[in-house]
Amino acid sequence: MDVLVTGCDTELGRAVAAGFCDAGHNVVLAGRRRDELKVAAKDLEVGDGQVIVFDNCDPASIAAVQGHFPAHLDAIVNVPVPKWSGGDPRTYTLADHATEWRNIYDSNLVSAVLTVQVLGDHLRSGGSVVTVIPDPAREGSADAAVKAAISEWTAGQANHFGTRGITVNAVAAGRGIEPGYEGMGRTPPSVSAEIARVSLFLATPAARHITGQTLHVSHGALANFR
Repeated sequence: MDVLVTGCDTELGRAVAAGFCDAGHNVVLAGRRRDELKVAAKDLEVGDGQVIVFDNCDPASIAAVQGHFPAHLDAIVNVPVPKWSGGDPRTYTLADHATEWRNIYDSNLVSAVLTVQVLGDHLRSGGSVVTVIPDPAREGSADAAVKAAISEWTAGQANHFGTRGITVNAVAAGRGIEPGYEGMGRTPPSVSAEIARVSLFLATPAARHITGQTLHVSHGALANFR
């Protein structure tokens, strides 16, 4: 299987890419931070020809590398890369709140939309798109709003790509990563490992019946989608 994983310049992106590599798939690593991608490529034993440096929030950056994308893909996994951290929200100015919301939407939703817009036609029939939502959503927060938006977009894309037999799903972090919750097992896997395993599963033939869904990784806890 030929797979492109974005956000491989983050720990989560590397974990997802490692899951596909360990399963024997051909993985292209993508991200905007060149040095971090080099480290990931070395760790995963991926050749330079399978590393693409670009910012998938920026149309100009995507256009600059469009000729480097694989002609054919079986799966696209969108892993967001946070671009802004403003510290304690209680100290935010009005401008800080605006910056936070715009950056969360850009790094989580816009990045996935632009990636699929450019690479959707590269997907083979029977392929898959997986979008990762890595942060638990606090009610009324920007994370909750973008999670709802990604879920709606995912459902719509599932209808669009379904005519080609392509599944489109999202994987969201649930209650399991909240402080103090250790899950139903005695030694629950890390959040990155859970997200990686579910992303891999959604790209396999065993998950052909699942599309348009937002699946939560929650260490066994029930998650209320908002």
